[in-house]
Amino acid sequence: MANVSSKIEKNNVPEIKEKHLPQKFNYMKNKVVVLPLDEYSPEKIQKTLRSIINMLGIKEYIANKSVLLKPNLLAPSKNAFTPPEIVLELIKLIKTDMLAKEVLVGDSTMTKKLTSITFKRSKFNDICEAEKVKTLNFFESERIKVNLNNPVYDVEEIIYLPREIKDIDIIINLPKLKTHNGYVYTGAIKNLFGLLGNKMNMHMTHKNKIEFQKMLADIFFAVEETNSSDFPKILTIMDAVIAMEGKGPRAGKPRKIGLMIAGFNPAAVDIVGYTLMNGNPTNLDAITSLAKRTELPVDINQLDIIGIDNINNFIIKDFKKPKISLLKKDRIREGTLISKLSEKLMKISIKINRKRCILCEECVRHCPAEALVKKNDRIFVDHDKCIECFCCGESCPNNAISAKFYIFRVLPLAILLFSIAAIIILWFITSLF
Repeated sequence: MANVSSKIEKNNVPEIKEKHLPQKFNYMKNKVVVLPLDEYSPEKIQKTLRSIINMLGIKEYIANKSVLLKPNLLAPSKNAFTPPEIVLELIKLIKTDMLAKEVLVGDSTMTKKLTSITFKRSKFNDICEAEKVKTLNFFESERIKVNLNNPVYDVEEIIYLPREIKDIDIIINLPKLKTHNGYVYTGAIKNLFGLLGNKMNMHMTHKNKIEFQKMLADIFFAVEETNSSDFPKILTIMDAVIAMEGKGPRAGKPRKIGLMIAGFNPAAVDIVGYTLMNGNPTNLDAITSLAKRTELPVDINQLDIIGIDNINNFIIKDFKKPKISLLKKDRIREGTLISKLSEKLMKISIKINRKRCILCEECVRHCPAEALVKKNDRIFVDHDKCIECFCCGESCPNNAISAKFYIFRVLPLAILLFSIAAIIILWFITSLF
């Protein structure tokens, strides 16, 4: 059961130092490999992956180990999942060059059924079958209880993970660089959310977006609690060849960056990823929560970036991403007039595009707050129940759902009323003279 954050004694860096941060969190924590990759051709992918392996020195690290590949299989929509070409070439390298004992590919999305559909339509099933690699739908997994001890937790003292995670030696986290209409950004840390089978409960328990992000960081530490080695259990290789901007994580538009990003600390990888979007990583609590507990500076200039000469040359100044105030609005002191106005005007308003909606009711089934309902051949949103997680948009197969701040929904009407009032006042003033 989740913990109430207000009753939790928050961790701080001095506490972590007194408990002696385990060596596995210090292993290459500042090092991030960033390499150019301009297309998903097998030859170029394999060359880039080989370079990552060499630069991080992980060939012997993986030999005779069991390896789980954890892609992002959000939904069977173009650009919404980790490219199967990358996973295929990685499987080949791990099996033949790195001599791993066992390779598996696993994920969970919104539901057991949607996960199975995505495995099939994304061609992951075909790839794994051809390479004799087992696939795991984590909704089918038995769960084990993991207590967070060192470092201490931020939000969740207990995380329930698939039993397979305990038995796996190494997890290669394979996120895709994308925006997220509910949480601004999704990358290395957020991809670990796919290990949980109680996602709906987590969304409802952590409606506060800051709290939710810190919970994502807790998942990383829960995985490492199952690791008895002095080396990290998680290695991240992020696809930033074709990123997603705009209405991510499913309905956004592709934006070419042309890079692969890899490292052992997911926060370091996300610092690079979000910076490439021209974002400020200190604004994202998933990053700051994980970085603080691994004593990693949230500053791209203090990272040891290898592979390219200047990361600044790849930052996309006009990258279209959701407003950071989606998250920062929760920092305004509660109970004040400003907080009440902010809560109303900056509330996320979910809109259903009636022309695109095919009434499949996927959004209704996947809403953890039960805020959507079908009536009279239309989908309606109860905005009082909505917790702004955007699970509805993630599950919609026809991109019929969008999210905007409430202020932008009412702004045209407000401008119209203001204009009419101004005309009336001007008419009244001129009639006096």
